[in-house]
Amino acid sequence: MAHPLDREVLLLYKKSAWSIYSGKGSARAEVNRYKKAHDEHLASLATVERVLRNYGIAYSKHVRGHKIAYQRYGLVITVGGDGTFLEAARNAASQVLLGVNSAPGTSVGKLCVTTAKNFEKIIRRLREDKGFRIDSWHRLRLEFAGHAKPIDCLNDVLICHQNPAAVSRYYLKIGKVREEQRGSGLWIAAPAGSSGAIQSAGGKILDITSRKLQYRPRELFRGVNPPYRFKGGVLTRQQNIAVISLMREGRVFVDGTHVQLKFPFDAKLKISLSPQPVKVIQI
Repeated sequence: MAHPLDREVLLLYKKSAWSIYSGKGSARAEVNRYKKAHDEHLASLATVERVLRNYGIAYSKHVRGHKIAYQRYGLVITVGGDGTFLEAARNAASQVLLGVNSAPGTSVGKLCVTTAKNFEKIIRRLREDKGFRIDSWHRLRLEFAGHAKPIDCLNDVLICHQNPAAVSRYYLKIGKVREEQRGSGLWIAAPAGSSGAIQSAGGKILDITSRKLQYRPRELFRGVNPPYRFKGGVLTRQQNIAVISLMREGRVFVDGTHVQLKFPFDAKLKISLSPQPVKVIQI
Protein backbone atom coordinates (compact mmCIF):
# COMPACT_ATOMS: atom_id res chain seq x y z
CA MET A 1 0.00 0.00 0.00
CA ALA A 2 1.31 3.45 -0.93
CA HIS A 3 2.15 5.88 1.85
CA PRO A 4 -0.63 8.47 2.44
CA LEU A 5 1.79 11.35 1.74
CA ASP A 6 3.13 9.97 -1.54
CA ARG A 7 0.58 12.06 -3.44
CA GLU A 8 -1.04 15.45 -3.05
CA VAL A 9 -3.29 15.94 -0.01
CA LEU A 10 -6.94 16.99 -0.21
CA LEU A 11 -7.95 19.39 2.56
CA LEU A 12 -11.74 19.23 2.83
CA TYR A 13 -13.35 21.76 5.14
CA LYS A 14 -16.83 22.88 6.10
CA LYS A 15 -18.43 26.30 6.22
CA SER A 16 -19.45 27.10 9.77
CA ALA A 17 -23.09 27.63 10.70
CA TRP A 18 -22.31 31.22 11.62
CA SER A 19 -20.75 31.98 8.24
CA ILE A 20 -23.83 30.57 6.49
CA TYR A 21 -26.56 32.21 8.59
CA SER A 22 -25.04 35.36 10.09
CA GLY A 23 -26.23 37.58 7.22
CA LYS A 24 -29.83 36.38 7.22
CA GLY A 25 -31.48 39.55 8.50
CA SER A 26 -33.71 39.01 11.53
CA ALA A 27 -32.10 35.67 12.30
CA ARG A 28 -28.77 37.34 13.03
CA ALA A 29 -29.27 37.71 16.79
CA GLU A 30 -30.25 34.06 17.07
CA VAL A 31 -27.23 32.72 15.24
CA ASN A 32 -24.61 34.93 16.89
CA ARG A 33 -24.22 32.24 19.54
CA TYR A 34 -22.40 30.26 16.84
CA LYS A 35 -19.71 32.93 16.51
CA LYS A 36 -17.40 31.30 19.07
CA ALA A 37 -17.54 27.96 17.25
CA HIS A 38 -16.95 29.79 13.96
CA ASP A 39 -13.80 31.45 15.30
CA GLU A 40 -12.56 28.13 16.71
CA HIS A 41 -13.16 26.44 13.36
CA LEU A 42 -11.26 29.10 11.41
CA ALA A 43 -8.36 28.93 13.87
CA SER A 44 -8.22 25.14 13.48
CA LEU A 45 -8.24 25.40 9.69
CA ALA A 46 -5.43 27.95 9.82
CA THR A 47 -3.38 25.67 12.10
CA VAL A 48 -3.84 22.69 9.78
CA GLU A 49 -2.71 24.72 6.77
CA ARG A 50 0.27 26.16 8.64
CA VAL A 51 1.46 22.68 9.65
CA LEU A 52 1.12 21.33 6.12
CA ARG A 53 3.10 24.26 4.73
CA ASN A 54 5.80 23.93 7.40
CA TYR A 55 6.28 20.26 6.54
CA GLY A 56 6.36 20.99 2.81
CA ILE A 57 3.23 18.95 2.08
CA ALA A 58 1.43 19.87 -1.14
CA TYR A 59 -2.33 20.17 -0.70
CA SER A 60 -5.48 21.42 -2.40
CA LYS A 61 -8.16 23.09 -0.30
CA HIS A 62 -11.85 22.55 -1.09
CA VAL A 63 -15.05 23.37 0.76
CA ARG A 64 -17.40 20.42 1.23
CA GLY A 65 -20.51 20.04 -0.91
CA HIS A 66 -18.83 20.36 -4.31
CA LYS A 67 -17.67 17.87 -6.91
CA ILE A 68 -14.02 16.96 -6.34
CA ALA A 69 -11.70 14.62 -8.25
CA TYR A 70 -10.73 12.43 -5.29
CA GLN A 71 -8.61 10.13 -7.44
CA ARG A 72 -5.88 12.78 -7.53
CA TYR A 73 -5.17 12.46 -3.83
CA GLY A 74 -3.57 9.97 -1.46
CA LEU A 75 -4.64 11.51 1.87
CA VAL A 76 -7.88 13.35 2.63
CA ILE A 77 -7.81 15.59 5.71
CA THR A 78 -11.24 16.72 6.83
CA VAL A 79 -11.58 19.86 8.97
CA GLY A 80 -15.00 20.14 10.57
CA GLY A 81 -17.01 17.48 12.35
CA ASP A 82 -18.51 14.11 11.55
CA GLY A 83 -20.55 15.51 8.65
CA THR A 84 -17.44 16.61 6.79
CA PHE A 85 -15.74 13.29 7.50
CA LEU A 86 -18.77 11.35 6.24
CA GLU A 87 -18.84 13.31 2.98
CA ALA A 88 -15.21 12.33 2.37
CA ALA A 89 -15.98 8.71 3.26
CA ARG A 90 -18.77 8.57 0.64
CA ASN A 91 -16.40 9.73 -2.08
CA ALA A 92 -13.15 8.00 -1.12
CA ALA A 93 -11.86 4.94 -2.93
CA SER A 94 -8.21 4.12 -2.23
CA GLN A 95 -7.64 7.38 -0.33
CA VAL A 96 -6.78 7.41 3.38
CA LEU A 97 -8.84 9.67 5.66
CA LEU A 98 -7.74 11.77 8.63
CA GLY A 99 -10.46 13.62 10.55
CA VAL A 100 -9.77 16.86 12.42
CA ASN A 101 -12.53 18.09 14.75
CA SER A 102 -12.25 21.83 14.21
CA ALA A 103 -14.47 22.97 17.10
CA PRO A 104 -14.39 20.24 19.77
CA GLY A 105 -16.26 22.42 22.26
CA THR A 106 -19.42 22.36 20.15
CA SER A 107 -18.92 20.00 17.19
CA VAL A 108 -19.72 16.28 17.16
CA GLY A 109 -16.55 14.59 15.99
CA LYS A 110 -16.63 10.96 17.10
CA LEU A 111 -15.12 9.87 13.79
CA CYS A 112 -12.32 12.44 13.97
CA VAL A 113 -9.07 11.18 15.48
CA THR A 114 -7.55 14.56 16.27
CA THR A 115 -7.97 18.29 16.82
CA ALA A 116 -5.79 21.22 15.81
CA LYS A 117 -4.02 20.93 19.17
CA ASN A 118 -2.20 17.69 18.29
CA PHE A 119 -2.47 17.75 14.49
CA GLU A 120 1.24 18.50 14.06
CA LYS A 121 2.16 15.46 16.15
CA ILE A 122 0.19 13.22 13.78
CA ILE A 123 1.73 14.78 10.67
CA ARG A 124 5.16 14.22 12.19
CA ARG A 125 4.31 10.56 12.77
CA LEU A 126 3.16 10.25 9.18
CA ARG A 127 6.39 11.82 7.99
CA GLU A 128 8.42 9.40 10.16
CA ASP A 129 6.16 6.51 9.09
CA LYS A 130 5.62 5.27 12.65
CA GLY A 131 3.26 5.70 15.57
CA PHE A 132 0.03 5.30 13.60
CA ARG A 133 -2.07 2.63 11.96
CA ILE A 134 -4.61 2.52 9.15
CA ASP A 135 -7.89 0.79 9.96
CA SER A 136 -10.56 -0.40 7.54
CA TRP A 137 -14.06 0.86 8.35
CA HIS A 138 -16.77 -0.95 6.44
CA ARG A 139 -19.38 1.02 4.53
CA LEU A 140 -22.90 0.25 3.41
CA ARG A 141 -23.46 -0.23 -0.31
CA LEU A 142 -26.75 1.09 -1.71
CA GLU A 143 -27.82 -0.32 -5.08
CA PHE A 144 -30.99 1.10 -6.63
CA ALA A 145 -32.66 -0.99 -9.29
CA GLY A 146 -32.18 0.67 -12.67
CA HIS A 147 -29.18 2.73 -11.55
CA ALA A 148 -25.73 1.57 -12.57
CA LYS A 149 -23.67 3.41 -9.96
CA PRO A 150 -23.99 2.29 -6.32
CA ILE A 151 -23.50 4.56 -3.30
CA ASP A 152 -21.16 3.66 -0.45
CA CYS A 153 -21.79 5.35 2.89
CA LEU A 154 -20.12 5.04 6.28
CA ASN A 155 -22.84 6.08 8.70
CA ASP A 156 -26.48 5.16 8.15
CA VAL A 157 -29.54 5.25 5.93
CA LEU A 158 -33.09 6.25 6.81
CA ILE A 159 -35.90 5.04 4.53
CA CYS A 160 -39.21 6.80 5.19
CA HIS A 161 -42.00 8.98 3.80
CA GLN A 162 -40.94 12.51 2.86
CA ASN A 163 -43.53 13.82 5.35
CA PRO A 164 -42.49 12.88 8.92
CA ALA A 165 -46.16 12.74 9.98
CA ALA A 166 -47.07 10.21 7.29
CA VAL A 167 -46.88 6.42 7.57
CA SER A 168 -43.83 4.86 5.95
CA ARG A 169 -44.79 1.70 4.02
CA TYR A 170 -42.44 -0.76 2.37
CA TYR A 171 -41.61 -4.41 1.90
CA LEU A 172 -38.56 -5.53 3.86
CA LYS A 173 -36.82 -8.66 2.60
CA ILE A 174 -34.00 -10.47 4.40
CA GLY A 175 -32.95 -13.80 2.94
CA LYS A 176 -36.00 -15.47 1.42
CA VAL A 177 -38.52 -13.87 3.79
CA ARG A 178 -40.42 -10.72 2.85
CA GLU A 179 -42.87 -8.80 5.00
CA GLU A 180 -44.80 -5.57 4.67
CA GLN A 181 -44.06 -2.99 7.33
CA ARG A 182 -45.80 0.20 8.36
CA GLY A 183 -44.25 2.64 10.78
CA SER A 184 -42.10 5.75 10.97
CA GLY A 185 -39.33 4.41 8.76
CA LEU A 186 -36.38 2.07 8.68
CA TRP A 187 -32.84 2.68 9.93
CA ILE A 188 -29.93 0.73 8.45
CA ALA A 189 -26.45 1.44 9.81
CA ALA A 190 -22.84 0.52 9.22
CA PRO A 191 -20.69 -0.17 12.30
CA ALA A 192 -19.45 3.44 12.34
CA GLY A 193 -23.08 4.62 12.53
CA SER A 194 -24.19 2.19 15.22
CA SER A 195 -23.72 4.70 18.06
CA GLY A 196 -26.00 7.27 16.43
CA ALA A 197 -29.70 7.28 15.60
CA ILE A 198 -30.05 3.50 15.38
CA GLN A 199 -28.82 3.16 18.97
CA SER A 200 -31.42 5.72 20.08
CA ALA A 201 -34.03 3.57 18.32
CA GLY A 202 -32.97 0.51 20.33
CA GLY A 203 -30.04 -0.84 18.32
CA LYS A 204 -26.64 -2.07 19.45
CA ILE A 205 -23.24 -0.41 19.31
CA LEU A 206 -20.91 -2.43 17.08
CA ASP A 207 -17.14 -2.42 16.97
CA ILE A 208 -16.22 0.17 14.36
CA THR A 209 -14.03 -2.28 12.43
CA SER A 210 -16.56 -5.13 12.38
CA ARG A 211 -17.91 -6.55 9.13
CA LYS A 212 -21.59 -6.30 9.97
CA LEU A 213 -24.61 -4.15 9.28
CA GLN A 214 -27.63 -3.44 11.43
CA TYR A 215 -31.29 -2.58 10.81
CA ARG A 216 -34.04 -1.22 13.06
CA PRO A 217 -37.61 -0.23 12.08
CA ARG A 218 -39.00 2.87 13.80
CA GLU A 219 -42.31 2.72 15.68
CA LEU A 220 -43.93 -0.18 13.86
CA PHE A 221 -47.69 0.16 13.52
CA ARG A 222 -49.41 -2.85 15.08
CA GLY A 223 -53.06 -2.20 14.22
CA VAL A 224 -53.42 -4.06 10.89
CA ASN A 225 -50.45 -6.25 10.08
CA PRO A 226 -49.81 -9.67 11.64
CA PRO A 227 -46.92 -9.83 14.17
CA TYR A 228 -43.72 -8.55 12.62
CA ARG A 229 -40.76 -10.85 12.25
CA PHE A 230 -38.20 -8.18 11.39
CA LYS A 231 -38.01 -5.89 14.41
CA GLY A 232 -34.29 -5.18 14.16
CA GLY A 233 -31.02 -7.05 14.28
CA VAL A 234 -27.40 -7.41 13.25
CA LEU A 235 -26.55 -9.10 9.95
CA THR A 236 -23.32 -10.66 8.76
CA ARG A 237 -21.38 -9.52 5.72
CA GLN A 238 -22.90 -12.37 3.67
CA GLN A 239 -26.44 -11.09 4.31
CA ASN A 240 -28.18 -8.17 2.66
CA ILE A 241 -31.41 -6.23 2.93
CA ALA A 242 -33.88 -5.51 0.12
CA VAL A 243 -36.49 -2.76 0.46
CA ILE A 244 -39.37 -2.12 -1.96
CA SER A 245 -41.19 1.18 -1.57
CA LEU A 246 -44.95 1.24 -1.05
CA MET A 247 -44.95 5.05 -0.88
CA ARG A 248 -45.62 7.54 -3.64
CA GLU A 249 -43.36 10.07 -1.91
CA GLY A 250 -40.75 7.98 -0.17
CA ARG A 251 -37.25 9.18 0.55
CA VAL A 252 -33.86 7.65 1.29
CA PHE A 253 -31.68 9.84 3.52
CA VAL A 254 -28.00 8.96 3.36
CA ASP A 255 -25.64 9.96 6.21
CA GLY A 256 -28.07 12.54 7.57
CA THR A 257 -29.83 15.28 5.61
CA HIS A 258 -27.35 16.28 2.92
CA VAL A 259 -28.08 13.38 0.55
CA GLN A 260 -31.80 12.84 -0.12
CA LEU A 261 -32.94 10.42 -2.82
CA LYS A 262 -36.47 9.88 -4.10
CA PHE A 263 -37.91 6.44 -3.35
CA PRO A 264 -41.28 6.27 -5.15
CA PHE A 265 -43.76 3.42 -5.28
CA ASP A 266 -42.24 0.10 -6.41
CA ALA A 267 -38.67 1.43 -6.32
CA LYS A 268 -36.22 -1.22 -5.18
CA LEU A 269 -33.13 -0.82 -3.04
CA LYS A 270 -30.55 -3.42 -2.02
CA ILE A 271 -28.29 -2.68 0.96
CA SER A 272 -25.22 -4.74 1.82
CA LEU A 273 -21.70 -4.25 3.10
CA SER A 274 -19.52 -2.59 0.50
CA PRO A 275 -16.57 -4.64 -0.76
CA GLN A 276 -14.53 -1.42 -0.52
CA PRO A 277 -13.99 -0.29 3.09
CA VAL A 278 -12.72 3.20 3.75
CA LYS A 279 -9.18 3.51 5.16
CA VAL A 280 -8.84 5.69 8.25
CA ILE A 281 -5.75 6.86 10.14
CA GLN A 282 -5.77 5.98 13.83
CA ILE A 283 -3.22 6.68 16.56
